[in-house]
Amino acid sequence: MSRSPEKPWVPGTHPTYSAFRLQVNVCQDEHGNVWSDHDFATPADMSVAQGLRQGGAPQVAHALLTEAIRRETFMCALIAETKEKGFLARYKEASAEEKVRVETELQGYATHVITRALEKMTPGAVAEVLAMMADQN
Repeated sequence: MSRSPEKPWVPGTHPTYSAFRLQVNVCQDEHGNVWSDHDFATPADMSVAQGLRQGGAPQVAHALLTEAIRRETFMCALIAETKEKGFLARYKEASAEEKVRVETELQGYATHVITRALEKMTPGAVAEVLAMMADQN
């Protein structure tokens, strides 16, 4: 398994890595619906991304998906801790074998939640992306 470059990652193009920043905007309306969008944090960040393969689009997609999975897994772990007081303490003190069991259980729960979210969210996302791309041509 590869390791990330040592942090902090300095935005720009470097001999061993390129780094850029995104800004994610989150809005919740009066009905509880959550909306989001994202953009490069600065023109310099956009310039670094544009210098990457396919203008940085695969890197942005991968990074945002990875963060979404981490956030959903975090929420699942918080729910597990709420339902079972001491869940995290038990995990910390568990044997390696028991940790794998707990991780597998949480993975299943997170996968279920993410899969359900994908089923609900993908149709709207597809329509939005196609409309955006059509408007740009």
